[in-house]
Amino acid sequence: MPDGHVSGRTPCLPSDLTPLERWFSERFEAAQVKVRQAELLPGGAVQRNWRLTLDVDGESHVVVLRVGPDMPLPESRTKDQEFAILRDAHAAGVPVAEPLFVEVSENIIGRAFLISAFCGGDADRQKLFTRADNQQLLSELGASLAQVHQMTVPAGVPSETPIGRVDTLQSWAGDINHLPPGIQTGLDWLACHVPEPGRSTLVHRDFRTGNFMVRGDQLVALLDWEFAGAGDCHEDIAWFCAACWRGENPSREAGGLGPREEFYRAYVAAGGDVPDPLRIHFWEVFAHVRWSLIAMQQASRAEAGEYPVWELEEAGNRVPGLSEVILKMVNSV
Repeated sequence: MPDGHVSGRTPCLPSDLTPLERWFSERFEAAQVKVRQAELLPGGAVQRNWRLTLDVDGESHVVVLRVGPDMPLPESRTKDQEFAILRDAHAAGVPVAEPLFVEVSENIIGRAFLISAFCGGDADRQKLFTRADNQQLLSELGASLAQVHQMTVPAGVPSETPIGRVDTLQSWAGDINHLPPGIQTGLDWLACHVPEPGRSTLVHRDFRTGNFMVRGDQLVALLDWEFAGAGDCHEDIAWFCAACWRGENPSREAGGLGPREEFYRAYVAAGGDVPDPLRIHFWEVFAHVRWSLIAMQQASRAEAGEYPVWELEEAGNRVPGLSEVILKMVNSV
């Protein structure tokens, strides 16, 4: 690849960063910008995030460069779409890393990218799962998600109905040769239990533990907006509460962090709609089917040698267990 990304190896930026430094000089309106350090940040099974330390006319600036992989997932937004949503979220007061610049061409480092401010903090899921008390964090998460759902949907972001979301999963499934029976049963159940369209809001679509930065009990930033769109707010609530994202804490229904009721209370207190239990159940089944199909897509990326192979393979290994959970969920009603 022209930007130095090689399947099966750790991604890297181009060896010659002169075009990027010139690009930064124009954006900062500086006489000279030098990239002093580039560090690939941990995480990122799909997107690549580099922490860049810049020398801007003698002053140090730390930013994050975010770029897509060799093989993007079907649902991923383009970098300019992701940047526009981040810009509106930041303007609305949602805790996100401030988006600074976006480059839609492939002329600078070989593909499109966006630049945001660097936010110090920790996104380690296991640390949060093992904490005894996440009450304050759950309150901040509920309030922040309510903020997202009260935003004006950015222009050019189409609203998707529940049946449209199910159709999306059906199209993904059509590209898979051997679909596990439990996942097919889940797809059939979803098609038969689609709720009527409700109020359309901005939705994050990957709001879960591991996709936000914290510092102590304080929420610093919501991360990974690459799947954001417009649709039913219950999709985000159910994704966060789905059993597949609770780690080793199945009884902590709110993201593996604490009681679902605490999260709901904070969400409603901040202006969010009162969650409808029937819609939540539909979207939790949807969450498991969607994650199963994404995990199978990740396994295909691993077979092609995409980075990080071990993490993508691990996602694929979860599919049998997810299939069993889906069967139990649809047979419980």
